[in-house]
Amino acid sequence: MIYAFFFSMLCFLLSCAGASTIFFVKKLSAKLEAFLHAFAGGVMIASSIFSLLIPAIEYCDELSLKAYIILPVCFLLAYVAILILDIACRNKKDSKINTFTLNLGIALHNIPEGMCVGFAFASASLLGTESAFLQAVMVSVGIGIQNFPEGSSVSFPLFSIGYKKTKAFLISALVAFVEVPAGIIAYLIGLNYVFLLPYMLTFSAGIMICVSVCDLLPESISKNKRLAQISFFVGFVFMMLLDLALG
Repeated sequence: MIYAFFFSMLCFLLSCAGASTIFFVKKLSAKLEAFLHAFAGGVMIASSIFSLLIPAIEYCDELSLKAYIILPVCFLLAYVAILILDIACRNKKDSKINTFTLNLGIALHNIPEGMCVGFAFASASLLGTESAFLQAVMVSVGIGIQNFPEGSSVSFPLFSIGYKKTKAFLISALVAFVEVPAGIIAYLIGLNYVFLLPYMLTFSAGIMICVSVCDLLPESISKNKRLAQISFFVGFVFMMLLDLALG
């Protein structure tokens, strides 16, 4: 639980760090955003495969569950959840309403992201191996990296519509904080209800892949296509090599 709390807090603090850039710069550079988004996307997709989906399959085997049903259904449910959030946050003409729905959408995105951290550490606790623990750490790192530009994507729009910098930062921090209780609750659920782990790990993987494919990669490519491509593969290969080294 301590590790789940610590790394959920780390994700939260990285969001705050991103939001705090409002005090120092007018806007994050396009190249930096492209690099961070694409690198985080690579890490998150690799983490989803090696640290969430593969363990989910292994749990299905151990618990005599039907992986060929559980994984596709939970993965698609994750996509539906992200799709509903995206639709709810679009087509708003009023800038304040648009900013509110953006913040609400990010806050709701942060809940399953925090759950990814909690479930990963619950799985690591049950497996009890150093490899599983370090994989859970990398899931957290991937989420944390993408939280940095995400934090700025909350604070800067608030500032642009008239909020003072301090208030914009505090609202951004509040939006990000939901990851902490989500991580702890998910850890407790995963640890005490082991039969739910294949469902939750797969759903978490779906969330991370959807966020990467639907948000992070298109955003980074629109800013700097070549840098985004390089950053994505560097992030993916980094995570893949780390997993192979731990395995």
